[in-house]
Amino acid sequence: MKSFISLLIVFSISISSTEIERIDLLHDDESRHYLKFIPKNYNSNKPINLVVGLHGYTGSASGFEKETTGGFNKSATKHNFIAAYPQGLYFYHDSYYQGKMISSYVSSWNDLTGSKTKTPDGETCAVNAVMYPKYPNCQNTGSGRCAWTSCGDDLGFIIKVINQIKDNYNINKVYIVGMSNGGKIAHALACEYPDIIEGVINVVGSPQLGLGCKPKAPINYIIYAGLKDNIVPPFGIVSHDKYFYTPMTTIVNNWKNEFDCKDKKTLRSTAPDNIEENIYFNCAKNVKVISLLNKDRGHTWPGTNYDSAGFCRSDKQSEINIEVCKNYNNKWGNDFLLERIFRTYN
Repeated sequence: MKSFISLLIVFSISISSTEIERIDLLHDDESRHYLKFIPKNYNSNKPINLVVGLHGYTGSASGFEKETTGGFNKSATKHNFIAAYPQGLYFYHDSYYQGKMISSYVSSWNDLTGSKTKTPDGETCAVNAVMYPKYPNCQNTGSGRCAWTSCGDDLGFIIKVINQIKDNYNINKVYIVGMSNGGKIAHALACEYPDIIEGVINVVGSPQLGLGCKPKAPINYIIYAGLKDNIVPPFGIVSHDKYFYTPMTTIVNNWKNEFDCKDKKTLRSTAPDNIEENIYFNCAKNVKVISLLNKDRGHTWPGTNYDSAGFCRSDKQSEINIEVCKNYNNKWGNDFLLERIFRTYN
């Protein structure tokens, strides 16, 4: 995966503003890329919001748009924002299965917790935890046996994507949304860059237990979890593969206490899913913290019925050796999340 190209390459594939464009660049001497969607009603004379969508473990940028969210570009058109989909570092892990060599695609984000083993409270996984392929860039980093994500500077890469788009478009506010490992790095970005990011939606992406961060300055935060999730459990701490995650309640309490939120409102809906929404307000600097607990679902994006981090790719990412994405239609989940972040934080 390591690239020895010494020149920055910025390459745009698409011509039409209604199609996804691919942008290739270098970050830390490695070839990286992201996909970008400009809604057809974009007017350069008017400021427009930017929403950065981050795929999950073993996912892809195009998989996030097409399968994980079931068509996020449609929401970009409906709500009139620019959408950017960065691609996490990936490699292929070779292993034997039933006498055959299998090459498996692995992609992830270094959210500053999944790349570590030791915490002030112990290790991030049990002694009998499932061991996942180790990233080449984790060698000699002290990441330890529990590390399962990249150890690279992914926060810096995503900020570079944001800055590049801001240099070329009239951007109003920047929001981050992420699924699973993408939600974990969205959480980290909220802590590290509240001066750049207006708000974050973390979908089923609690950080590893003992390593959850607190924001350096006021920033709005939404966390969404599925009660039946055994991959990143919202309350039980221990996942099915014996990794330890921060409870949803701990994250919410840390954030609302950090900003001295004085009031709380609880809303409950039963259609299309049974969701409990807790809104914390009257906080310092007008911050709002929202928790969304879907009691009907597990490790899924709202509005979808499948466990998927977008393990697929479109023709814009044809060099990635995984299956081609199917086109799914998310009837309510994307709007459910976006309406809250835009209504609350605009």
